[in-house]
Amino acid sequence: MFISDTIKSEVITVTPRLAKKLLDQNTSNRKVSGVNLERVKASMLRDEWVLNGEAIKIAKNGRILDGQHRLHAAVETDTTFPTLIVYGLDDIAQDTMDTGKRRTLADVLQIAGYKNTTNLASIVQSIIRSERHSIRHATTNSATKYPVTNRQAIDRLEREPSLEDLPGIVRGTTKYGMTVRVAGLLFYVFSKIDAEDAQDFFEKFESGAGLERGNPILTLRNQLLTMKQEARGAVNPSYMAALIIKAWNKYRDGESAHMLKFRVGGANPERFPEPH
Repeated sequence: MFISDTIKSEVITVTPRLAKKLLDQNTSNRKVSGVNLERVKASMLRDEWVLNGEAIKIAKNGRILDGQHRLHAAVETDTTFPTLIVYGLDDIAQDTMDTGKRRTLADVLQIAGYKNTTNLASIVQSIIRSERHSIRHATTNSATKYPVTNRQAIDRLEREPSLEDLPGIVRGTTKYGMTVRVAGLLFYVFSKIDAEDAQDFFEKFESGAGLERGNPILTLRNQLLTMKQEARGAVNPSYMAALIIKAWNKYRDGESAHMLKFRVGGANPERFPEPH
């Protein structure tokens, strides 16, 4: 069906059945990336996959050269999608495929006219991940295994344009140990609980003015700054988020704190705190 001495192309509709048939011919290809597969599956399940000119490429002998993640996603989600298909290629052509840089969310946001796009992308993705999974999942170093598509992030920004302000709001906290990603996410989460308290909490953390010994915000500020200096910036983001949430809860409850702790591992790891 796909054997050809010349290169041909056409737009077709790929059904799960056709995808399975094509994958049966996929005798040699790079290992399937779980992260990339989940990203494509999420996009297909939300009906975001559109005909964009990216082709499924097939060799003269019927072997899949490019497009296996899309085909696996169609089979696993039982989804039909339109695509450009190119067949009749030489096997050696595979060596030149996927050598370019993938367009990131930050790239897409920059094209769309947004500012501070690297930090904005990180914060928006973290917000979506926290809502689907948890704050802990959103702040882990391996958070990218919980995919957020570019379309999902852009749709969220269009529905909630105030998110664009978050990088600027939390920018000053980075000097004292917070990262923009964690600070932006938690400012957003805290604001949903109480917007005035969230503003007050982060302003006091940044300035440090008028905070007495035992104030949980001052304790947090000192601990994160010390951790930043000792680790040269490489602080576990989930651990950081847990300490910030604990300080927030004590601030909200009117309690003092001379030390903030979170037990990550061991025989009895501590349950990740929930902000209130």
